[in-house]
Amino acid sequence: MLNRRTLLSSTAAAGLLGTAAACSPSGDGGGGSAGGASDGGAGGSSGGDQGTLTFRLWDENAVAAYEESFTAFTEQSGWNVSIDVVPWADYWTRLPLDVASGDAADVYWMNSANYVLYKDSGDLLDINEVVPDGASQWEQSVVDLYTRDGGLWGVPQIWDSIALFYNTALVEEAGVDPSALAFDPAADSDGLREAGRALTLDAEGRHPDEDGFDPDAREQFGFNSQADRQAIIGPMLAANGGQWQQDDAYTFASPEGIEAFQYMADLINVEHVAPSAADTNENGDFTRDLFTQGKLGLFQSGPYNLLPVSEGVADTFEWALAAPVAGPEGAKSLVHGVVAVGNATADDAQQEGIAALLTWLGSRDGQLPLAEHGVSFPGHVEAQDAFVAFWEEKGVDVSVFLDAAEDPAEADTGARANAGLTAAMPIFQEVFIGRLAAEEGIPQAQEEGNAAMEV
Repeated sequence: MLNRRTLLSSTAAAGLLGTAAACSPSGDGGGGSAGGASDGGAGGSSGGDQGTLTFRLWDENAVAAYEESFTAFTEQSGWNVSIDVVPWADYWTRLPLDVASGDAADVYWMNSANYVLYKDSGDLLDINEVVPDGASQWEQSVVDLYTRDGGLWGVPQIWDSIALFYNTALVEEAGVDPSALAFDPAADSDGLREAGRALTLDAEGRHPDEDGFDPDAREQFGFNSQADRQAIIGPMLAANGGQWQQDDAYTFASPEGIEAFQYMADLINVEHVAPSAADTNENGDFTRDLFTQGKLGLFQSGPYNLLPVSEGVADTFEWALAAPVAGPEGAKSLVHGVVAVGNATADDAQQEGIAALLTWLGSRDGQLPLAEHGVSFPGHVEAQDAFVAFWEEKGVDVSVFLDAAEDPAEADTGARANAGLTAAMPIFQEVFIGRLAAEEGIPQAQEEGNAAMEV
């Protein structure tokens, strides 16, 4: 399982758009599963007689699954595959240098925030020409994310959406139904605020709506409202009727968008049902850790946190999953996916092998190891049941993520999407911490984000 696939971290904005599966949540400054990967060769397959292809990714936790897949590929095609792991922290620095020098891998991982830049430079193969019947077999939301200018610019590998993790004992004790939660900024109160109050306790056991409640002495929290683009901002913005961007320009500073951002910030600073942004701005995994410690009732996040939650909780309490919190426009989820892209500028001698490898990586058999090793939801729809089965054996029904992917919120796209979010995120964090009102900060974030994307 990928241990850090955050696409849209709440901390260092430079990594916010990078994902492993997509992508993600919270925090190491990056969105990808950088976790401890070592730079350099990480195995692969051998024994073929057609030559060797190079495959680059940023997460060593997916290597074992790919080695299994590539062993079968070599037996079938005769092409060997050498796996190259470049840690997330170095991936997007190394890639443009390697592409410019002609040293890029034959096939390599790509995310939605960066592919347009390489597509526009002519560095990527159009997958519609390589695997003409592929798109109909893959997760549609990921296909849509990588479709631009009439082409498809990657083979979907892994993806994630958003759901609500909940502590079964805490919600039962508080009388909260996680499957029926909704928010409405225009209302005086709503199901999410009521649930948050019921789940939040200070050191004396008082709730936020009770006399004497001390927000500085909270020992249990209700919900993880925080500056997390993938798990919180994207879903709640869309669920309130806001639009993230249009034609590669931010449009989130609409009345609906400003209202949604103020609501998210008020859950922290007015309702006191979410931890302080002083903690979550610095450590995007702060709320996940609270959840595994049994101190957070509701934790909205993605499958990239399934393994950390499962391992962190162990046998200390029961937890389960529900749909993301709904808004006036229903429940929305942000979907991100990692694709394998083909190097259009590789030597002609490699192009036949690249096409064969991309075709294999897009097949059910090629992706089954990703599911069976619990890496993430695979891009091929017929391989997804294997990932569901992996978690069923652990007592967790992850099918809610499949349902959530059917009506996704807008993801970040554009040639300079990373630059835009890098500029906007620190301002979002000021809104969440309460130093800026949304009506002031969100238009500023939109202006500065769009300016960064135009440079």
